[in-house]
Amino acid sequence: MKRWVLTVAIWSIFVGALAQAVGERVGIPTAGTNRPLYAAPCSPTLVGSLPAGIDGIVQGTSQSCGGQVWLPTRWANGLHGWLAVGNAGNDAPVPLAGQGVFPNVQAPLAYPVQVGPNASALNVRTGPGTEYSILTSKPAGSTGWAFEVFNNTATNTVWWRIRWDDGTVGWSAEGVRGAGIYLTRVGAPRLKQTLIVQVVGALSVPLRINPADLHHGTAEVNAPTTLIHLAGQSVTISAPDVAPNGATFSSWIVNGTPYRQRTLTLRTLSSLRLVLLYSPSIPASEAEFLRNLVAPWARGQVWLPSTYDSHANNNPLYAVDFNRVSSARATCPFQNGFLQDCNEPILASHWGRAFTRAQSGCTSYGNYVVVVSNVRQRNTTNTYLATLYAHLNYFLVPNGTIVEAGTPIGRLGSTGNSTGPHLHYEVRYATVSGSTLTLGARVQVLNNPQVRLSGQPLQVDFNCRVSGLGYVGPAIVGTAPLHSLPLNIEPPCAPYSCAGALHAEPTPSSEASRCTGELPETLVLYLSDVDGDGCVNQADLLRVLFHFGQTHTGAEDITWDGVVDTSDLMLVLLDFAQGCSE
Repeated sequence: MKRWVLTVAIWSIFVGALAQAVGERVGIPTAGTNRPLYAAPCSPTLVGSLPAGIDGIVQGTSQSCGGQVWLPTRWANGLHGWLAVGNAGNDAPVPLAGQGVFPNVQAPLAYPVQVGPNASALNVRTGPGTEYSILTSKPAGSTGWAFEVFNNTATNTVWWRIRWDDGTVGWSAEGVRGAGIYLTRVGAPRLKQTLIVQVVGALSVPLRINPADLHHGTAEVNAPTTLIHLAGQSVTISAPDVAPNGATFSSWIVNGTPYRQRTLTLRTLSSLRLVLLYSPSIPASEAEFLRNLVAPWARGQVWLPSTYDSHANNNPLYAVDFNRVSSARATCPFQNGFLQDCNEPILASHWGRAFTRAQSGCTSYGNYVVVVSNVRQRNTTNTYLATLYAHLNYFLVPNGTIVEAGTPIGRLGSTGNSTGPHLHYEVRYATVSGSTLTLGARVQVLNNPQVRLSGQPLQVDFNCRVSGLGYVGPAIVGTAPLHSLPLNIEPPCAPYSCAGALHAEPTPSSEASRCTGELPETLVLYLSDVDGDGCVNQADLLRVLFHFGQTHTGAEDITWDGVVDTSDLMLVLLDFAQGCSE
């Protein structure tokens, strides 16, 4: 009798510690199936019985009556009443992870869980359902941390994503209605600490994490990524000195503060956003930059360069147009059949920050992107080499995005002053001063022995003319792999967006029927025009305010220092209404 009283007392303490607060979840294991539910403690009035596998919540403080502990509960089948706690844990309501009653279970915290005695082998799957493959099985007594939940209303099953103590991360069913609860909570929940890691200057960087986080469960993780740790843990993150793309480590930025060491130890209860900065390997000279440009289309595609007398404001060697061809020849006319270029992905030729601008109607370059590199013009401190991509149908990157060579930046179209789909391509000098980016002089791109696209010379033969294109030269083959892309969106590319068409026979001195609108030799873009619509206005101000105080690498970071702060806000206010029509 004394042993029985002691057992009840211990179980009362266990229930009080794990399932006493209003709203905490409990469930019925296999051994407790059809447990009776009463209207009150020691009441003869039976409300109903509870099948194994059902979940509920505690609605108030436990009471003692008749030598037993009673809990006020409400259950997923709508029943509510008082439940007598059994003499042993395997036939009593067991504490569960999460908050709420199925199908409204939430996982705002991380919960210590254990495979119960009724689950001799609990499957761990790649996803929350039996249709997913089995990673492994966990025997009774196995422990881990449940940190994400999925409710399958079709099968009345609660699935938990668990980081098991051996590092395995996968999904396991909490229990099955009618069969019993398999997964029980065995301690107090803890807050989750979310670490969002962004990378600037590389597409992906391997990190070493200690301890392993709940989300991945491994010591090595590729960033950018989101890490989930238990609040209060001391977390050490180490970044490599050199990224896979050859860029070198510059700094971490934590809440706007730079840290120059590659290994960080974080001790905080709050969630953080980290920015990992890498500096691309800087070419030794402008000549090296020009030699290493990447052809701005996908691997294996063949595009034909062309120019005409009035191109680039009567400087035909300082801009080039490209059209896709089905095959290429070694001699004039250097091609054999043209393909439709509408919506072809256009890629960045080098690392840099991409600025998107749109012009309405048949005006100049239409939708164009300027990618500003980190290669300075000789004897300057703020003038850089940049590439320009014009007549795009629409953009694939937001204004101000940092891109790598081969990053898709837009889909080709015939916007602006264009008689048919083609890519207009230039290399220019770009000067950054305060909140302005000034596009200056063009660099000779055609028949320049220093210029290569994916290692291939960029040339035209002024003795070779192709109807509708002008002077053409040897085709260029793309080498950049095309990564995943969003589906085509509206508007669809129009084959001919302006008056006229690719004409039959150009005159010897000019191509009068071809649209020849050009950007001027000098053009000022405002970096404070955050959305890239050509006007610094309230929309730009709101975007800066939305990101204010955050580590951020988008267009809202006007000063390019990795954080949106007062200096960015002041530049928008100083430039307010610049570029806007009356």
